[in-house]
Amino acid sequence: MSEREITSDIQVLVVDDDRPSRFLLVAALRQAGMAVREADDGQAALDIIAEAPLPDLVLLDVLMPVLDGFSACRRIRALPGGAHLPVLMMTGLNDEASILRAYEVGATDFVAKPITFTLLIHRIRYMVRAGALTEALAESQHRLATAQGLARIGHWEWDIDNDVWTWSAQALEIIGADPADARRTPAPLLERIPTRERGRLSSWLLRVQAQREGAELSHAVVGMDGAERHLRQFVAPYGTSGGSKSRLYGAVQDISRMHEAEAHIHRLAYYDSLTKLPNRVYFLSHLEQTLELSQRYGRLGALLFLDLDNFKQVNDSLGHHYGDCLLREVAERLLGCLRASDLVSAIPGADARHQLARLGGDEFALLLPEIRAGEDAARVAERITAALSRHFSLDGHQVAVTPSIGITLFPRDGLCADDLLRNSDMAMYQVKRGGKNAYSFYDTALDRAARRRMQVEQALRQAIEEETLAVHFQPQIDLRTGAVKGLEALLRWRHATLGEIPPGEVIPIAEETGLIMPLGHWVLRHACEQLAAWRLGGTPVARIAVNVSAKQFVQPGFPGQVRNVLDDTGIEPDALELELTESVLMSQAEASIRALEALRGIGVQIAIDDFGTGYSSLAYLKRFPIDRLKIDRRFIENIDHDRDNAAIAQAVMGMAMTMSLHVTAEGVESPAQLRFLSRHCCDEAQGFLFSKAVPARDVPAVLARVRETFELALGSPRA
Repeated sequence: MSEREITSDIQVLVVDDDRPSRFLLVAALRQAGMAVREADDGQAALDIIAEAPLPDLVLLDVLMPVLDGFSACRRIRALPGGAHLPVLMMTGLNDEASILRAYEVGATDFVAKPITFTLLIHRIRYMVRAGALTEALAESQHRLATAQGLARIGHWEWDIDNDVWTWSAQALEIIGADPADARRTPAPLLERIPTRERGRLSSWLLRVQAQREGAELSHAVVGMDGAERHLRQFVAPYGTSGGSKSRLYGAVQDISRMHEAEAHIHRLAYYDSLTKLPNRVYFLSHLEQTLELSQRYGRLGALLFLDLDNFKQVNDSLGHHYGDCLLREVAERLLGCLRASDLVSAIPGADARHQLARLGGDEFALLLPEIRAGEDAARVAERITAALSRHFSLDGHQVAVTPSIGITLFPRDGLCADDLLRNSDMAMYQVKRGGKNAYSFYDTALDRAARRRMQVEQALRQAIEEETLAVHFQPQIDLRTGAVKGLEALLRWRHATLGEIPPGEVIPIAEETGLIMPLGHWVLRHACEQLAAWRLGGTPVARIAVNVSAKQFVQPGFPGQVRNVLDDTGIEPDALELELTESVLMSQAEASIRALEALRGIGVQIAIDDFGTGYSSLAYLKRFPIDRLKIDRRFIENIDHDRDNAAIAQAVMGMAMTMSLHVTAEGVESPAQLRFLSRHCCDEAQGFLFSKAVPARDVPAVLARVRETFELALGSPRA
């Protein structure tokens, strides 16, 4: 590239009041390809610079009227963009004082008259290039400083050979020291380090000094305001080409916000926001670490799985706000009732409080990393039970909950976290089924029971879909005439591989899984269809009784379902009797009354099954719109020589007579039981004495021989 091309874009402002000199200078510059503007004095030059784009260089004479060159140069430097504008001052004053003054006011360079144009042109080119580089460097430094300020980054340098440190003001500010601190040592940093981290930082500095390689470290500092912040140090070595790495360049960044964000994310990921306890993810990870150490050192430990009894009722009756308050209170009590000896961690440095976690909902887990025997875990479970059994006060509401606790021991009951959690869960459900508010150890029999339950559940789903279940029928006998007054529909199920599965196993599984809804509806419809079929075939059956589960009964649409079945099958409403247990009715007494009234409005009959085994209130019993009480078979057993059973049965029959209710005795198996019931005016009886529950096809034959059985049992014919 030619010199002409290099200088063709250079914009020069020539400021000189000596017109002849200026004319010759301008001509030379234009001859060199430069664009030139002119001014007679310093003020005119300032006006040109203010109105037009900045020139690339200013040739400025010193001695001028209006405003001399020294004053003009000082004011140029104060203009926007003027700080790095190349200014070449020209003067015939070739004295040292003038030269010094020129540089003091900001001149880039100084040239004495008379001027050699060839040298001047080269000098201009050099100055313009240098000015552009200076401007670019200044801009780069500004961008870097801005970026460092935004990112909270400062820098420092360590001359290792001379053990001299150099700190930037930004670095000193970041570490919490005085930005004016001129000490050339690591003291400004070390003095701000918390005592717990000084050893770690000193070791890191010694290591980077010895290795002289890139490294980084995160640590805390205490600012001048006493607040703790978090920093990250970066180090890179520097040395002459081919020489030793004699210097370390460092950068320090304030990562307090990043640290807080990471801590917040960690809390969200591993801690329960409601109780502040570890969550399931954290707990399982912690449990896995504990299990590894337990196996390595041969330690015995325990896992307690806890579920709150009656928590759903609190949530449903008071609302989720109170449910949340209760969970927080439970967490506090759990922490408060644990002893330090219970929480000795198998993991060095682990927080003992992290042995307790909220797994979700109202489920909590407690890890005992090291125990001597299972009795230690039992004692902790007893303390928890006592602590949680006291009433909770929630904004004036007195709330009672109790815990059901499953305990599993490791390594005996499992070697991985998932297995132990599953086993303790099974043990907890064993407590739930056994009456709640207690604890139970896991046993392998529970595992077998769980597998059996899963098999039954899967088979039941398929059986409901394919309608491979069966309904058998047991007659209910009028004790005055011996005639069959009704038939109770009872579920029966024989599976191809699982064999005969009793209702006592099927119904609880169906209720827990929600299958009770389609199952109960199927039994109801099937029983009514069968009653219609018998009548059509000439078999006289006056009434069919169907058991109703708790979950069916509380469904708002249940009365409508009953009406639809009656309409579809053509059965008159009073030919259907629905049997409910007293525990179902009393669990939500007021809601039960409304549901019973809706059913009675349809016209169906209502019976209370297994009467005497629950906790009926006579005040509520009088309000229930019912037709029949069924005495539970346990009170019929040995009724002819057990005074207590006899007294209970007589009391029920007397109460029913007073309330104009019918009474049916279940489980009648002997003539002696039948005679006792007949003497005391019981209305009906059913049991093996007359017939077990039989398939629909056998019902006509059973009906034909019932009266004969009845008369033989009583010892004489009855009209």
